[in-house]
Amino acid sequence: MTTISNWIRNGVHPCLHCGSLLKSQYLLCEPCLTRVVSYLPPELVSVRFMTFDVFAAFHWNPGVSDLLSAELVALKGSKPHRDWSFWAEEFMRRRARLPFVERPILVVPAPSSKPGKDHAYQWAEALAQQVGGEVVSCLRKDQAHHQRGASLSQRLRVRIDLDENSSRVAESWSEALWIFADDIVTTGSTALAAYEALGSPPHFEVWALARRSLSCGASRDLL
Repeated sequence: MTTISNWIRNGVHPCLHCGSLLKSQYLLCEPCLTRVVSYLPPELVSVRFMTFDVFAAFHWNPGVSDLLSAELVALKGSKPHRDWSFWAEEFMRRRARLPFVERPILVVPAPSSKPGKDHAYQWAEALAQQVGGEVVSCLRKDQAHHQRGASLSQRLRVRIDLDENSSRVAESWSEALWIFADDIVTTGSTALAAYEALGSPPHFEVWALARRSLSCGASRDLL
């Protein structure tokens, strides 16, 4: 028999930022979610890196907004969140304003050191659904490498390999638009490693939820 306390525990999920029980279907209550959306710039954050473009919905400095930081940190991990679909829609609303050549779109999630669909995979799935693309999980980390709390020199040592069981890259290398999907982009080292692992395809972009500023102090431990 389900007790009232169990029903409350399973059915009531307070806003992760303010604790309000007036929660929407997302991690934040409606007022907090509206505030986060207000932080979105009218255009995507765009950076040219080497020979490809990096696009992000947010420019994120962990020390500036606790609310935005709470949302981005809460999305980490393998627990499914509807928020990914929400943010993918907001991202594509802005990406659609930029030139877009019609071609097959293959969305490659940042590889995880753990099995299962982690946050990067969920982000890739949400983006693929928005553009009618295909998720291709064809990359793997060369060795366990954790970005959280890593120094700049440690981040620059990221190594990614192509999964030897994947044939999709050879089949669509030149004709497809390859999208590397990651939730946070900081130095760009992970994206560059992915680009090289894919064989430096001619059509390659990085789509991230946030471009993170390098900062000092306690905020560097958030991610």
